[in-house]
Amino acid sequence: MFASAWTSQAAPAQAQPHGAAGAVVVKPGPVKLDAKRAQAQDSVLNTGTPLSCVRVTVTNQSGDDVDVNPLYFSITDTGNTKHDPGSALGEYDGEIAATTLAPHENVKGLVCAEGHFQPKVVAMTDALFSEIARANVH
Repeated sequence: MFASAWTSQAAPAQAQPHGAAGAVVVKPGPVKLDAKRAQAQDSVLNTGTPLSCVRVTVTNQSGDDVDVNPLYFSITDTGNTKHDPGSALGEYDGEIAATTLAPHENVKGLVCAEGHFQPKVVAMTDALFSEIARANVH
């Protein structure tokens, strides 16, 4: 249902040689991010501005709590323009919740930005705005 690819800047994946054949083992980052194109349902606060949206699933793969906030996301379109979802907060129903995920918990919700565009990549940061996850949008 969802396809994902992600990287971690806050806790980068560590590639380590393994065995005589030189195979590489990659340790996963703290967060797994899955993303799929979606349609927004306007809330009563919608100003009529068109929105482009992604349904995300954030999974905490670490042994520590992970904070999730709609302001921690960005959407990059197929023209490689980055869009800030902060401008569309409250304008649609089903927005991803601001929450704290315990180890192995997940949360699902929409991330939208103003404008008509085709989302290609969604990225998530931590509270210090260091990127911790990235996913291709399918």
